[in-house]
Amino acid sequence: MSGFYGMDTQQVRDHSAACRTGMNRIEELRGALDSAVTSVTWEGPDAEDFRDRWLQLSSGRISGLLAELEDQASQLEGEADQQDVVSDRDGTESGPGTRPSTIPDAPTDRMDRGYLHEDNPWIPNWLENPAEQLFSDTAGLISDGIGWGGDLLMDGISAVGDRLGLNMDGFDQFRRDGEHLREVMTDWATGERVPTISEVLASTVLTAGSGGVAVYEALTGNDIAFLDDRPGGIVHDVTTSTGPTPSPQSLQDQILDNNALRMDNPGAAPLESGQIGIQEVHNSRGGDPVYIVQIPPTEGAGIGTGDAWGAQGNSRDWASNLRLVAGQHPAAMDDVRAAMDAAGIPPGANVMLVGHSQGGIVGSHLASDPSFNSASGADGTYNVTHAFSVGSPVQTVLPAQGGTEVVNVTHGPASLGWPSSTGDHIAHLDLQGTQIGGGRLQASNLHEVVLPGTAAPTSGTEWLHVNHDSVGPAGEPHLGYAGTVGRSTESHPVLGPLQNDLTGVYLGDGTYVAESHVVTVGREHRS
Repeated sequence: MSGFYGMDTQQVRDHSAACRTGMNRIEELRGALDSAVTSVTWEGPDAEDFRDRWLQLSSGRISGLLAELEDQASQLEGEADQQDVVSDRDGTESGPGTRPSTIPDAPTDRMDRGYLHEDNPWIPNWLENPAEQLFSDTAGLISDGIGWGGDLLMDGISAVGDRLGLNMDGFDQFRRDGEHLREVMTDWATGERVPTISEVLASTVLTAGSGGVAVYEALTGNDIAFLDDRPGGIVHDVTTSTGPTPSPQSLQDQILDNNALRMDNPGAAPLESGQIGIQEVHNSRGGDPVYIVQIPPTEGAGIGTGDAWGAQGNSRDWASNLRLVAGQHPAAMDDVRAAMDAAGIPPGANVMLVGHSQGGIVGSHLASDPSFNSASGADGTYNVTHAFSVGSPVQTVLPAQGGTEVVNVTHGPASLGWPSSTGDHIAHLDLQGTQIGGGRLQASNLHEVVLPGTAAPTSGTEWLHVNHDSVGPAGEPHLGYAGTVGRSTESHPVLGPLQNDLTGVYLGDGTYVAESHVVTVGREHRS
């Protein structure tokens, strides 16, 4: 007879992840069918009847199925979390990455979820629900019409340009950026979700910039790299060091380890590759290893040069910053996936993502992607237990799993979403998650920690480095984010519990690093 009684919480979470994977697949299929139905050249009563029946099925039964799967997945995750709490009280080991966090819940007092997911207490449901669904369906239909018209226009422009012998490569990039902006606005109009202001602004800037590139290339025949969105994930080299060696001991050590991966580039020249650090951490008592993935910040060419916006092989350039805030999946995210695969991290392994500046944005976006952050164990997925960052505008996305704790540290204080002269302006480019309409993108496991910054010197450049860099100008660990986090961790109500949760799992006594990998990775070279 087995000695196990009660719920196997990992199996419950696996089933919850399977529900979400099914939701994503259904959404993909629905999107593909939507495109097929709206793009087919077919006129007449039969065509209209066919499109009406598909619209009813898509907005009715399929939407209902997606909502049911979401409710089931959320309920299962909640029951598993409750069972883990009970098990811990009984003294039963729940394992690293599954034990409940001691970090207090972040506030979720004012978040707009989209009108389809919110109840108006002044309107009876029998009237509100069908009215909202009708409005949503109408908005979706209008968006599909705009998309169809845009595709038709772009096809026509491309055909004419090709006949005239113009360089039309830039129109493909413009098309992708425009489609992303349309999807963001469609989500808002249909009540599916409310985007953040920074997401909308960044998407709009990208679309306008890509449009300018498309026109310039067509008129001049020159192929330029500005805002180039080519994919990444090309592994150039893997350097492995075997242990055992001491594991990091604190959050400050994590920041210092991240800074050590930065490429030496005092002249701010373009870089052809970047580095991702991966540590395989073991517990002296046994059990499966866990992994720390270190993602450094923006590197390479300076912001004022054209190479900084898409030309260099190192994917963590300024264009990737813009694409990340816009909610896209740039090459910098491909690089991390490829590095983790090259380091041999098995699917389903418990992972902690650590980043500074853009590295933190990359980590938070990976943690928000259910095709990456999942306990299902499917190929290409990992169980992201924590994403820790400093100086990163990360409040444009939410974690894909309820058990993933995302903690970002910024220098402030901030007022109305923008820091004072002692703050880090780069970290607040997300406007603290402010949404269209005034809400804020929030979740109980998304934590923004604001620590006092340094008074602004007379030089603007010096002030930026003082408040945004992870260490001092000569690598001093007591300056920058490493210094403020080191001084604040023990007494801070979020950082203290975070370090306690990580101790004995990813860092501290009882753990050691069995292998360390430095993966050199980048994106395709431009021809």
